[in-house]
Amino acid sequence: MLPNIKRIFIFILSVVLLTGCWGRREVNDIAIVTATGIDLMENDFIRVTLLLAVPRLIGTSSANGGGDSKLDVTAGWVVSEQGKTVMDAYNNLQGKLPRKIFFSHNRVIVIGEKLARNGTLPTLDFFIRNRQSQLKSTIIVTKFEATDVLKFKPKFEKLASEVMKGELHENSGTSVQLGRFITMLMDEGQEAYAPQISIVPSEKGGDGSTNLMVSKGAAVFQDDRLIGWLDDMEIMELLWLRNEKQDGVVTLEIPKKWGGGYASAEMTNVHSKVVPIAQNGTVTVDIEISSLLNVYENTSRLDLNSSDDRAVLNSLFAKEVKGNIEMLCTKVQKELRSDIFGIGQNMYKQDPHLWKTNYANNWRTMFPDIEVNTLAKIKIIQTGLIGKGAMKEDMR
Repeated sequence: MLPNIKRIFIFILSVVLLTGCWGRREVNDIAIVTATGIDLMENDFIRVTLLLAVPRLIGTSSANGGGDSKLDVTAGWVVSEQGKTVMDAYNNLQGKLPRKIFFSHNRVIVIGEKLARNGTLPTLDFFIRNRQSQLKSTIIVTKFEATDVLKFKPKFEKLASEVMKGELHENSGTSVQLGRFITMLMDEGQEAYAPQISIVPSEKGGDGSTNLMVSKGAAVFQDDRLIGWLDDMEIMELLWLRNEKQDGVVTLEIPKKWGGGYASAEMTNVHSKVVPIAQNGTVTVDIEISSLLNVYENTSRLDLNSSDDRAVLNSLFAKEVKGNIEMLCTKVQKELRSDIFGIGQNMYKQDPHLWKTNYANNWRTMFPDIEVNTLAKIKIIQTGLIGKGAMKEDMR
């Protein structure tokens, strides 16, 4: 009798502890958001655009499921609506859809330039509070309208969001997630940046087809407002200084006294030190950047089998990198006036009390006049299979 009671007790306990999917949502009941676009309209309303995944089209090779694939086939559906706030626009969108909007798979938030210049924090407040929102969603800014970006029909992928995530993955270091973007906006002594996305022609004089190009530049913010742009080389140098990227390609023109031509090399193991020095109310910054170099192309007369010529090329690359970093600093300080380097943040970490009492309130006016000293340490480690440049007359 006792064993039977034990069995009944264990059975009842098991039933009580079993969990059910009481809060489940079937795929057939939800509209899965893969990317969100936000624009500011002329009437000061917010336009929210959603790129929704269409599950029945994901995995199909063409519109009719046959073997003849069409390049413009997409598995996404773009819908948009306006409102006084993001939540208001979201509610208006929900009224147009037969399924519940589901944000948990939102990969990208694209912000149009007009909204970015007007201020981003009020808009992002919705994504910070929303329980379905992902802080790992990537922030991207565009000079176009965000709606146009989400309407792009990709060639290799079924969803534009996959193209954006793929390009950000290939351009490692440029991705800025929502949580990190908010942190940069709120932290002491630094300003925010975010990668830029553009719609560019596939080829000059071609058939008019276009590509999405992510990370060919960056949007620079002061507080939460867009104030300017960096190009593709400048964002690479910014990431070097922030130790967020460890490689990159540099091409330089060889002076005529060494035969002219060009040399291209890949920088690897890039590491930088940005050291602010505060004395007597003034601040100077020492920047040291070091890297290994793999030479991939040399159309000059320099013979890289020669230690002297190799030393010349080494110094030319060091001079090129140093000059580029100095030009970036000048642009960021004098033109953009935005501490995206995080120099003030470094000072705050070194001595929070000194920062609060002497620099925090005046940092924006002090930053443009800070003296920056730059040192580049470059070491060539690979030059390929030949020493001399591949000149036609040398092959005869």
